Amino acid sequence: MENSAHDYYIHHLAETPSTNDYAREQAAALWAAAGECNIIAVQADAQTAGRGQRGNVWHSAAGENLLVSLMVRPTFLPVISQFALSQAIALAVRSAMSYMGVQVELKWPNDIYVGEKKLAGILVELFYSGSGIESAIIGVGLNVNQTAFEPMDKVPVSLKLLQGTTFAVSDVLGALLDSFSYYYSLLQRGDYALLAADYKRCLMGYGKVMRYRCGETLFDARLADVLGTGHIVLERTDGTAVQYAFKEVELVL
Repeated sequence: MENSAHDYYIHHLAETPSTNDYAREQAAALWAAAGECNIIAVQADAQTAGRGQRGNVWHSAAGENLLVSLMVRPTFLPVISQFALSQAIALAVRSAMSYMGVQVELKWPNDIYVGEKKLAGILVELFYSGSGIESAIIGVGLNVNQTAFEPMDKVPVSLKLLQGTTFAVSDVLGALLDSFSYYYSLLQRGDYALLAADYKRCLMGYGKVMRYRCGETLFDARLADVLGTGHIVLERTDGTAVQYAFKEVELVL
């Protein structure tokens, strides 16, 4: 456990079932320890029950990858603009990876890919009070040094496989936290348009015709827009445009 000279506080665990669950259960104590910091990072060397998007399990070899949950209190963020937080963390991961020498794309809503291989996954959990957002826990699983993976539906890749060298997980965490601090400051200033523009610029398939899956149906469409709510607008080849929410449609790689 350590305080940071930056605007974040790091709480390190050797092992936990889930950093998101730990962050939620220990929130009061963690915020008390963090003092004036706006961001808390709960980082573990190993998870025994890590979770990903769509209810998937996140597998990670102990000590080889970045497993972290970021805690924030974005009470200033309007509920209608809540997707801006997902954009901020996705852009922060992208920026941190660029610092590590790896260029990535964002796959809607917030997975991180190199080509057709998945480098990182993000799970955003929002907690509400009345009609507003009270807090958020953002889980990030990023493959750093792992080179052998269990079979999974998405082809994984790691920084080590991409760069051929071993990385210090603490360096990757530091780069992520510095990047997220910047993008979170944009949120605090209400620069949602800038975040949205950067997000679209980095988004896989934006403005291009690609294949999508809705249920059992495959179709070709152009990703025409991403709304502030997080919905995407797909323009099919027949000219019809349809809005989709997360889990309703998926880009096929």
